[in-house]
Amino acid sequence: MENQQNYQQSLYQFRALREQREMFENQLQIVNASLGNLKTTRTTVENLKDVDEGEEILVPIGGIINVKAKIQKPEKVLLSISDDIVAEKGLDASLEFIEKLIEQHNEQVQYIQERIQKIDANLQSLSQTLQAAGMQGAQG
Repeated sequence: MENQQNYQQSLYQFRALREQREMFENQLQIVNASLGNLKTTRTTVENLKDVDEGEEILVPIGGIINVKAKIQKPEKVLLSISDDIVAEKGLDASLEFIEKLIEQHNEQVQYIQERIQKIDANLQSLSQTLQAAGMQGAQG
C-alpha cells in the first residue's frame, strides 16, 4: 500500500515538473523573440549613424506594410522607456540602453535554460524511479 502511495506521489511530481518545464519553454520562446527584436533594433539604430537628414527611408507600420518617411534629426531617436514615457536620446545613449536590455535578456535566457536543465535532471530521476516501481508492481 505504501509503495502505491509513493508511486502515485512520484507520478504527481513527474507531471508537475513536466508542466513546469513546459512553462519555462514557453517563457524561453518569449524572451528569445524579444531578444531578437532588440538585436534588430540595435542594428537599425547603428545603421542610422550613416543616414543624413532629409534622406528617405522605409518605416514598417505593421505586418507587411511600410511607409516612406524623411529623416529629421538622424542623430536622435525617441526611446520608449515605459508604456507612457518616451525620451529623446542620442544614438549612442540609445545603443547603451539597448545593450543593457540585451544583457538582461541574455541573463534571463541563461537562467531559464539552467532551470530547464535542473527540471530535466529531476524528470530523468523520477522517470527511473517510476519505471523501477512499475517493474516491482508487475512482479509483485
